[in-house]
Amino acid sequence: MTEFIHHLPDGRPVRIAVRFTAKKNIILRPLAADALRVSAPKWLGRRGLQDWLAQNGETLRRTLGRWQERPSENLSDGLPQAVWLHGRLAQVATDAGVAAAMFDGRRILLPPIEAAAQRRLLKDALYACAAQTLPPRLWAHARRLNLRPAAVALSDAKTFWGVCRARTGIRLNWRLAGAPDFVADYVCVHELCHLPHPNHSAAFWELVSRHTPHTQAAKDWLKRHGRELFALG
Repeated sequence: MTEFIHHLPDGRPVRIAVRFTAKKNIILRPLAADALRVSAPKWLGRRGLQDWLAQNGETLRRTLGRWQERPSENLSDGLPQAVWLHGRLAQVATDAGVAAAMFDGRRILLPPIEAAAQRRLLKDALYACAAQTLPPRLWAHARRLNLRPAAVALSDAKTFWGVCRARTGIRLNWRLAGAPDFVADYVCVHELCHLPHPNHSAAFWELVSRHTPHTQAAKDWLKRHGRELFALG
């Protein structure tokens, strides 16, 4: 990965950390209020990328703005101030009236215990939510598509949302409990479609798109908010 400074049309300097890959598209992710990580096609080259950045100043500005929208860390106790739950940001609060993690429709309430224990309690509660919702969702899609994985389980992966293996079945990242339903649906269908197509061929994507018309919207949501689903690690 290489870095350089790019200036927005208003003169604002932005640190660009770029990695050239085999992917066809340019992908932007905010690293800080004044820094972006860029994945760009190898064929574009640094000069081509600099030209693209110069022509897309508004896109860069909007992407940098997402850094301010992320769920922030409460540095006093190490807890996130908010976490994603079913596509909505739920505020995290301490309440002496609860003995376990409780969702009141707007907030996740935690008992007044040591911060590390609160964090574990919050993570366990979100994992339990994933266990209750994600496997049944995948099995429902499996019946609809007439596809049957060997098994369905949750994963704690840091680099993928789902994985499909013919022998061991499908594993879904438990953090998808925080995503909107249409995003969880997309990941479920995506992994199921790997049963007949263990690749990312045109036939695979045609099958995915046929059964999830919101494919692009789901991919866009994960690009924008996926990192935020890792607020608890």
